[in-house]
Parts: sequence; structure tokens; C-alpha cells
Amino acid sequence: MADTLDSQAAAFAQLLKLTGDPDAAFRSAVALADGLFPHQIEGVAFLLGRRRAILADDMGLGKTRQAVVSLRHLTPGGPRLIVCPASVKRNWAREIAVVSADAAVLVIEGTAPAAPAAEWVVINYDILGRHLDALLRVRWQALVFDEAHYLKNHTSARCKLARQLTAAAAAAQPTLAVQLLTGTPLTSRPRDLFVLLQLAAHPLGRSFLAFAKRYCAAEKGEYGWKTGGASNIEELTVQLHGVMLRRSKDQVLALPPKLRTWLPVEVPKGTGVRDMRKVVDLLIGEEKITSSSAIDERVLRGRLLHAVTVARQTLAAAKVKSTIDFVTGAVDVKTPHFLSYSGNVVVSAGHGSVVPYATAGVGGLSLFERAEVGVNDTTTFLTTNVGGGVKWYAGRWGLRGDYRFIAVQSKDDAPAIFGQETRYGHRIYGGVILNVAR
Repeated sequence: MADTLDSQAAAFAQLLKLTGDPDAAFRSAVALADGLFPHQIEGVAFLLGRRRAILADDMGLGKTRQAVVSLRHLTPGGPRLIVCPASVKRNWAREIAVVSADAAVLVIEGTAPAAPAAEWVVINYDILGRHLDALLRVRWQALVFDEAHYLKNHTSARCKLARQLTAAAAAAQPTLAVQLLTGTPLTSRPRDLFVLLQLAAHPLGRSFLAFAKRYCAAEKGEYGWKTGGASNIEELTVQLHGVMLRRSKDQVLALPPKLRTWLPVEVPKGTGVRDMRKVVDLLIGEEKITSSSAIDERVLRGRLLHAVTVARQTLAAAKVKSTIDFVTGAVDVKTPHFLSYSGNVVVSAGHGSVVPYATAGVGGLSLFERAEVGVNDTTTFLTTNVGGGVKWYAGRWGLRGDYRFIAVQSKDDAPAIFGQETRYGHRIYGGVILNVAR
């Protein structure tokens, strides 16, 4: 109770700043407690206290609900744009409906032109570029970037779109609210925070190089600046206090150990009716059996169990399509399109039917544009490889097999799906040889 009162008091203070009406602010603060945990009320108060903020609570602490509740007070009437991964678009629509059942919600799907005219508009990162022109024409009151760690690569096309959209919205609406939600701890890798600080209009987001030198232990290397480290973390944590709020599950003592959500699924009318009628008939028949009946009770129970199983399978089969749609949206598993190639020098050790050899070479790995997985441009990476193997000859024909250790040199403008660290791999190759010299 004390935690709830404290968080309500914080919410009241922020609401009073917005409205200037003590009675209205008090009623709103009390209403916030309905359906929210104390840490969520505190989070709403934090978001109400600033036009731009980063909410970095652990996954499962209800960041979506906190954002929806706070934006209803910060930007009454909207419109508000939610940018998120495709897998959580439906969850945003559900959360908005829970908080405000009569709110108009538009979930943009696919690349077909759509008029983003609603109180709440939800779109996923993968198709943001395809709808950018239409989105830029709207005078947004609020922007939300959910799973904001998707924007951690400050030179990626996705980040450029987010910055362009935010800059245009801020120019059209000086009181624009921007909220960035992420459940991924970022202070262990400070450079991933830079774009979030830019979008939050924090002074640390003005220069990446200055930020990297101070907080990423930046070093000048052969291929440019290396910014994957961390330095002055305690100072960075202090700098973030005014713009970022993060709570872990261990800190939130009022949270139940587990929450379960039932998702109703519509099935065709009459599904399973015949099977359930058979179950009922068997139950009625069992009650009518006398002790002197020749019917084996075990046989009857077996028939009943079979009938119940068939009925459950019928209902389960009717739910398959909805279940597949939900799981596909939640998992959203996709892979990029790429081509790997290299040129190698081979040094053989002797002649004969069995010839060992060593090999080394350079090449490239090209990721081709595929917006749905965050690859917005074709990008090529330098690759090197070294290894060895054996060639076996039987006359002019032969076989070969070798092992190669491969390094793929990444770069700062690599797509988020690839990452900015150098990748390493192991490959085993085999082939048929035709030796024209023999």
C-alpha cells in the first residue's frame, strides 16, 4: 500500500503540472492505480514529467501499458505513432483497447498505401520506409519507438528513418512527446545508447565521436575507430538519470511470479457439437447401467475417453489457423538473403595419388536488400579465410576436401541483424577434380 501511495503521489505531482487543477490531478492520479502495479504508476509519473524519455524496464514489467497510459495524459486526442517490431503490433492494439476501449487504432500492414488517420497508428520497423512520405504529412503529437535497441546502429538506414521522422514531427509540433522503450540493458555497451540519446534530444547525443571517446573507450584502429568498449560507466549512469528509467524484476517486489493471458479464438459454428453430443450420450448411458448389466464398465470408460479425446482434437484443429497466425507474428522468424564468394591460393605439398595442401584467400559476403529483416540496402563485407585439405587422384579425376577458418570484417553501418562485430566461422568444402595436366 505504501508503494502505491508513493507512486500515486509522484503521478499527482506530474499531473498537476499538466493541468494546474488540483482536484482533476488528484482524480487522475487515483484512477491510474486501477489495473496498474506500483512500479507502473511510478513509470507513468516518470514519463509524464518529461516530453522525451527512455523507459528501459526488464521485459515483462509492462512498458507498453505505461506508455499508453502516460500518452493519454500527455497528448490528449493524439494522433500518436507507435513504431515497433512486427511481432508486437497486435499486442499494442490490445493494450490500447484495454486502456481506452473507444480509441481509434490503425495497424498498418504490408506496403500498400495507407492513410495514417487515427488516434493511434501502429507500424513496424520493416515497412517504415515504404510509408514514410505519408507519415511525414501527419502532425504527430507523440512518437513511440518500441524495442528501441533495434536502432542501436547509428549509421543504419533504419536509424536514419527514425531520426528523419522525429525531426520532421518536432518541427511541426514543438511539444512533441518521444518515448523509447527497450528491455535490453544498454550501459554495458554504451555505443548502442547513442541513437536513443539522439532521439531523446539529450546533450550526449550531439556527437558520436565525442560520446565514443568518453564512454566507449574509443581507439583509432587500422580500419577506423573501434567503439565496442565501455568507459566511465558510473558517470554515464548519472548522466542518464534525468532521461532514462530502468527497473529489474528483482527490484519490483509487488509483481506476481507469473501472469497468464487467455486469448479467445473464434471457431466455425457447430465445431465439435457432434463429438460432444456423443460424449454426453455415453455419460447418460453410463448412469443407466445397472450392476447386473453385461456391459463391461472398462469398455464403456474406454469409449468415453476416446470420445472426449476426439472432441478435444476437433476443437484443437479448428484453432490451428489462429494459433499459427499468432505464433508467426510473435516469433517473426526471417532470414536475410546473402552471397559469399572468395578467391584462394592453393599450395600443394608434393605429387601422387594423395596430395595435402594449404589454402588462403580473400573475398566478400554480400547481404542483399530485404526490408522485412532490417536490411534496407545491399551491403558487402570483406572476408578472409585460411585452411587446408587433401586431394585424392585416380587418373585425371579426383576428389578434394578441406577445412577453412573464415573471418567476416563488419563495419559501423552494418545492418542490425548482422551486428558490428567481426564474425568468425568454420566451413568444410568438398568437390570433384578434373586434372587436364595428367
